[in-house]
Amino acid sequence: MNVLIIESETYLAQSIASKLADSGHVSFITSSLEEAMNKSNFDIVLLSTNTVGQNYRSIIEQHQNAIIVLMVSYVSDDTVSKPLKLGAKDYIIKPFIMDELVRKIEHYRGFKELTEDIAFFNNYFTFIQNELQTPTLPQYNLPILIKASSQRSADIYAMKYAIERKIRFDFLSLKNIAWNQFNFDKNKIYYITNCENLKKQEKKEFLEKMAHYNLIISMISDDKVSFPQIADITNMANNLEIGSEILSIREYERIVITKFESRYPDVELAKKLGMSRKSLWEKRKKYGISRKK
Repeated sequence: MNVLIIESETYLAQSIASKLADSGHVSFITSSLEEAMNKSNFDIVLLSTNTVGQNYRSIIEQHQNAIIVLMVSYVSDDTVSKPLKLGAKDYIIKPFIMDELVRKIEHYRGFKELTEDIAFFNNYFTFIQNELQTPTLPQYNLPILIKASSQRSADIYAMKYAIERKIRFDFLSLKNIAWNQFNFDKNKIYYITNCENLKKQEKKEFLEKMAHYNLIISMISDDKVSFPQIADITNMANNLEIGSEILSIREYERIVITKFESRYPDVELAKKLGMSRKSLWEKRKKYGISRKK
């Protein structure tokens, strides 16, 4: 990172620059107010209030996007309180241990990066949420079962609930774990996906047990199930997730049969597709689809 050191004590400034160089930082040293004002694009500014006196305001305004750490000889309104209110992040009292200064710099650098990451993901989530036109959340308390036609819509719906209720949850996929072997912590909140992959009786047992925990479950299916709170968004048009490429009806049939044959028995799958069991068998043979055991 690029560091601007504004310090009139030459030995101290050079010692700081040498220490920061060990961590890969590049430093520029100055004791001139004019030079400090003409410099820009620094990630960190180490500002000696003794060097600039009452001109700290203009320095802070010039480098408002940088992490500003004050280097002071004593604490007062002019040396610490007022600069902090203007945008400086922290201060360190001279004489100080170099490692403590480096620790402060690394702390605020990490905090800044984390803040930027959070802003990025919040903006991304808002963008996706608006694209999907996610419906208004019902005033449900946990546990909640989200029934949707696509995993993406269910995920966005769950995240919207978490953000609005200011909760955090652990993510679990039933593709990766056997739910009856997992020790659920009642002090945690879970978001569980791939419930639809369970067989009918197993799904019933799973939902009966999960009704006693703080969690959100997604089920990509319109199957009728029993659960305390069900948010059914299967009728949302943007749930269908039709790709940009238009496929033939036959190709859609092949994709649907391949995707859902392990989820439903033949009789139920044929019924959902609006055909007889014999027709389903014939289409499997036609498309070269082997029945999964």
